[in-house]
This record gives sequence, structure tokens and C-alpha cells, in this order.
Amino acid sequence: MAQPAYDLRERKRTKARLMIQAEALRLFAEKGYENTTVDDIAFAAAISPRTFFRYFATKEDVVLWDERARHPAYDPIAADLVEARPDDESLAETLRALILEAVGAAYRQDPEQLLIRTRLVSSVPELRARMLAQQARGGEMLAEQLAQKRGLPRDDFAARVIAAAFGAAVITATDAWQRDGGASDLVELVEHAIDALAAATRVLEPHGGRPRRRASRRPSG
Repeated sequence: MAQPAYDLRERKRTKARLMIQAEALRLFAEKGYENTTVDDIAFAAAISPRTFFRYFATKEDVVLWDERARHPAYDPIAADLVEARPDDESLAETLRALILEAVGAAYRQDPEQLLIRTRLVSSVPELRARMLAQQARGGEMLAEQLAQKRGLPRDDFAARVIAAAFGAAVITATDAWQRDGGASDLVELVEHAIDALAAATRVLEPHGGRPRRRASRRPSG
């Protein structure tokens, strides 16, 4: 059966984006992010600057684009993984499995390129701001899907809090990984970060497992 023309076009666009991204990351590593222009990237990729902007709206997008994600803040693979998890599994257990799967897939695919991207995000303020904003949106989308799977409200507070906490754990682990030059195993670092989060959560639990009383809110003024 012949493949739809739409799929072929998307494959060609993805191939072109991967090539442009590879050249851009090479230049960023050699010359630095600020010293590399769109013209430099276009020349290295043997395309015109105008063609560059057909694939990426900004130089930041070259770093942050992920070929696996249809939405820049959310990996569609996660949707299938969420559905595959047991219905009686805790939110924390499901998130742990999803994060380790996503991080492991990116790490196995191209650790050197991932390290370059992580260093750029860590050192370039505008990239870090964009990444944090994308992660926040992605965490909200994932929390919504987890809540729906369990029949909870779409804006379930607990799901959003847990997703945000796990996201912070991943950032801490990837920062440590890029600081040691990629010498550590990224997946193991993420596991350690999640374990540390779980341990801290247990420390914060009220004695005897009794829920804490909410502090009453007094009107200001």
C-alpha cells in the first residue's frame, strides 16, 4: 500500500529539520550560541536563510525542537504510556514510569546531541525560560490526562502538583548531568532525583499519617 502524500511530506520536513538542527548544534558547540547567526546555520546546512525560516521560526526553536513531539511541550508517546499503566497505580508511580521512559528514549537516541542541547538550555537565559515554560505546559497536559484516566476533574490539583514536582526533579538531574560533562548516566541521575523527592515527601508527611489541618485564611487589612 502506498504511503499517503501527507506522511511523505512530513517525513521530508522532519529529515530537513534534523539536518538543520544537527548543523546548528555543531556550530553552537564550536562558536557559542550568541556568536552563531541564522545565516551561519543556513550556510552550514547548504540552504538559504529564507529556507531556514520555513522550518524554524527562531534560532531558539532549533535547540528546543524535538522530532518525537507534535506539541513542543508534550511527547505524544506519553499518551500511549499513560493508557498502558494499571488503573490502580498511584499518580506518582505512573509519572515515575513515564519520565524514566521519556528520558531513557532521548538518552539512548543521541546522548552527545542531548548534552549539547542541555548545556545550551542551562547557559542561555532565553532558552532556559522557553524550556521552563514548555515544561510547565507539558506538565499540565500530562496531569490532565492522568486525571482523566482516573476519572478525576481535568484540573485535579494533586495531579498538577505531582507533575510539577517530578518536572523539577528532572531539571535538577539534567543540570547535574551536564555539569559533569555527561560522564554520569542520565537515567540513573533522574532515578536518584525521583527517589530524593519521594524521601522528602515521606519526611513531610504528618506524624501518624494524619492529614494536616489547613491553616485558616484571615482577611487582609
